Amino acid sequence: MKRITVIVKGEVQRVGYRDEVQRIARKLNIRGYVENIKPYDVKIVAEGEEKDLREFIGAIEIRRFPIEVESLDVKWEKATNEFEYFEIKRGPPEEELGERLDAAAKYLFRSVQLGERSVELGERSV
Repeated sequence: MKRITVIVKGEVQRVGYRDEVQRIARKLNIRGYVENIKPYDVKIVAEGEEKDLREFIGAIEIRRFPIEVESLDVKWEKATNEFEYFEIKRGPPEEELGERLDAAAKYLFRSVQLGERSVELGERSV
């Protein structure tokens, strides 16, 4: 068992990144946590088998709207086996609500953009 601590930089707060990280971790049977850290970064502490952690590192380097990971600073350590599962460490409720609303607004805006583009393409093909 190994442990990694990862500092993620980029467009990773208020875009649903922590949810994606948790989904990937669960799929790979990785334990630990993900949390927002000031000012704009995300910290991940993860434990698991080395091959799973390497796959995890590749999978969390997401560049898909609205998430844009610019860099990962990964530090390898010996596992402590302190985690039972992978969790999202959340901040104060008002901050978390703001993050959800920001993410929803971005998704809605992107959906409208794609809808408008679809209409434009449809009009051109007529």
